Amino acid sequence: MIDAVASEWLKLRSLRSTYHVLASTLSALALTGFAALSISKYFDTKGPGAEPVGTGLAFSADIPPVLFGMLGVLAISGEYGTGMIRLTLTTVRRPWIVVAAKAVVVAAVAAVAGQGLAFATYLTAQAVVGGRPIGASLSEPAVLTQIPAAGVCCAVAAVMGLSLATLLRSTPGALVALVALLLVPAGVERFLPAPWNDLVDSLTLSSLAEQLAGVPGSGAFGPFSAVAVLAGQAALLLLTAMLAITRRDA
Repeated sequence: MIDAVASEWLKLRSLRSTYHVLASTLSALALTGFAALSISKYFDTKGPGAEPVGTGLAFSADIPPVLFGMLGVLAISGEYGTGMIRLTLTTVRRPWIVVAAKAVVVAAVAAVAGQGLAFATYLTAQAVVGGRPIGASLSEPAVLTQIPAAGVCCAVAAVMGLSLATLLRSTPGALVALVALLLVPAGVERFLPAPWNDLVDSLTLSSLAEQLAGVPGSGAFGPFSAVAVLAGQAALLLLTAMLAITRRDA
């Protein structure tokens, strides 16, 4: 298993798409900075009635999971496209080990990069806000937990993307399924009656990140329940992908 993980780490590092995806995550910083600047200007003209910026993570909460999910998709879909997956599976006795090793690698990369992105997003928002009382200090409750929670959700999204690509064996198909899985529920919940709308919203990754951090009023789950839901979502898709690659030909 260790050799498989090392091999998959080398593969991921050799893909240009890996660096393109990581670079594209900087768009979250730009969006956060723009939103924080707009609210700060409103505060300067209208006063304390302006919407608070807080940590700033909410402005771009949907972007990192999608992008790190793409990282997971591209970690295996390219091998299906070129046929190299056949060579990979012939060198490993148990096909599920390939998926498991890829999951370990993409989850680790997404967790570290997602954590760094979350912290940079927070710093960007606070730098734009400056001394205005609409930001969020690290001493405030839930702020220190929101940042690592965002990194955890990025890792979950990467595993989801990898699993979908393994199941569908198609880059476009997996990307469409990923976007639908991550973004459609947030739109659908607006048309659902209570309490179903709150429940569906509570199951989205951006909402689960806040629930994991213990942000008051963020959803139906507490921190421990949010961990269980996140782990369950990732595990269900990953186990299905591992079963699929074991039972079928490459």
